[in-house]
Amino acid sequence: MSEWRESAVGLGLVFGTVSGIVISLLVDFPFIYGIVIGSIIGYVIGLFISIRAIKR
Repeated sequence: MSEWRESAVGLGLVFGTVSGIVISLLVDFPFIYGIVIGSIIGYVIGLFISIRAIKR
């Protein structure tokens, strides 16, 4: 189960980073801020999903 939890957090980081890059390109936001904010949001979402899966 630990491997699945780590992969959920990792996928959250990847998707968050990519979405941060896309959003920063669309709204002319500084690139590095988009990456950092997207990574944080993706990490939190991945962590939330993995914690919910563990509680089941």
